[in-house]
Amino acid sequence: MMHGAHGAEGPDSTAHSDSGDADPDRLRSDFHAQTARIAFSELQRYFAAGKLVLVAGDLDLVGVALALARDDTASFEAWIAAGAVAPVSDDQARTWLSADAELWAVVAQPWVLVQEQRPEPPSEVSGPTQP
Repeated sequence: MMHGAHGAEGPDSTAHSDSGDADPDRLRSDFHAQTARIAFSELQRYFAAGKLVLVAGDLDLVGVALALARDDTASFEAWIAAGAVAPVSDDQARTWLSADAELWAVVAQPWVLVQEQRPEPPSEVSGPTQP
């Protein structure tokens, strides 16, 4: 199930196959609007089909989708070489499934790009700690 203000559209709802000539700002806006949190269990069929791609947490998920849509081979070669973009491994899939993990996801046809949610920053403790 999708969560948040991005609606209830599933990963099959968007096609950007002919977006190479699209306006980059509009395309970025479209990808941003379609980015949502989704349980890994709902992405298993894309994993099974080899269509689920993990994007490192330090990359902009929407930026990676935009690069894919624009066929930016140079960026993808660099990300792949750095291990920042890769197919989801069997071990990672098992971990997410057992943890009932929720991921950020965006469709960049034919791929579904996913990224782990960043942990919440620790809350600040006011004042010095007493021994």
